[in-house]
Amino acid sequence: MMIGGAPSFLLLLLLPITVLSAFEVPYPQTSAQIRSSIVASDASFATPPPPPQNKNDENQPITRQILLGSGTMAEVITCIPPKKTTSPDMLENIFSSLFGTDNTSSSSKNNKPTLAFLHGSFHASWCWAEKYMPFFASLGYPCVAFSLQGTGGTQVMEAGAKKVKIASHVADLNAFLKGLSDDDAATLGLELGDDPKIVLIGHSFGGLTIMKWLERMYGDNNDDNSNSPKDINLAGVGLMCSVPPSGNGAMTMRFIRRSLVDAWKITAGFVMKKAITDKAICRDLFFGGTEDDNGISDEDVERYQSYFQRDTVATIDLGDLAKKLPSALADVETGRAPFVDRLPPVFVVGATEDFIVDREGVDETARYMGLAEPMIVDSPHDVMLGRRWNNGADAILEFIGAL
Repeated sequence: MMIGGAPSFLLLLLLPITVLSAFEVPYPQTSAQIRSSIVASDASFATPPPPPQNKNDENQPITRQILLGSGTMAEVITCIPPKKTTSPDMLENIFSSLFGTDNTSSSSKNNKPTLAFLHGSFHASWCWAEKYMPFFASLGYPCVAFSLQGTGGTQVMEAGAKKVKIASHVADLNAFLKGLSDDDAATLGLELGDDPKIVLIGHSFGGLTIMKWLERMYGDNNDDNSNSPKDINLAGVGLMCSVPPSGNGAMTMRFIRRSLVDAWKITAGFVMKKAITDKAICRDLFFGGTEDDNGISDEDVERYQSYFQRDTVATIDLGDLAKKLPSALADVETGRAPFVDRLPPVFVVGATEDFIVDREGVDETARYMGLAEPMIVDSPHDVMLGRRWNNGADAILEFIGAL
């Protein structure tokens, strides 16, 4: 039997087929394994995983270490929905290969943007992998995140360094985003396409890092042809409980005026790293109140504290950052960034029970990004963890649904 000259065995290819990424390994299911599931960045040395045993297994995060174009060997976590090709799509692909036609309009193409997440201080990419990444992947959104230098999974470039300059974080973020394209010379090999549409989402200090990256890419002083906004298909930007453009200084003074106790907790938690050893301070800063308030058990706190200890090997160089804060470029009257009109759509989220970033800080960030006001969700600072994680996720869905 022949179809348009094609041999009959091609009929066998018309059965529904699920195409999985060629180099994934299961994401660790226990806290002790979070950093142990690391595979080579070269896909040719990795073994394809067995087919998922149930539907939920398809959207499990995957941990790798990958060399970024900036030279940093970074921990990268991905949660990418499997590519499913149906019979009509397979027929189109067959005739495309036989006759050299373009099949880019195939319905198997995922037009949903890739969500690229960036963590804040004391955290790493794991914080997105517990709730957000599986959730959004189950809705068809590819999810990616990488850990900044100085965390347990991404060592500092300068051996033994205890501080990392903001320029290093910005360079790594730029290399990471460029590498999401399969067409980039330093591609990460994640098979997201030659020009993936990206929504970049940062939390806490990750938000300020994104502001500095936007300044580099869209600012008036960007005369580096190797860092053109055209190199990255940025569809949107989201800042969640972000450190404001003026940094922590002004907020700290506000906290001192409001409550010396709260100001001490923040200082002790971060500067003295008490958030790693003191459960009460850890809860107050990140998770809000008691176990009943946000569903974070004592065992969860201990687990997160072990991550915090591992992810504070080196911290941001605050002295260096103080000289380069985004607010230095803001319009004196409006507080807007000078490049805001060149940006794609933006959203800014604050939390009702944020112990670290106050409402004034959230409003400052919104103004800097050209917004009249932020979105406020019912949550503590760590919007991606605990019982109320879905409130922040819903805010993201509302934003990306309107793109």
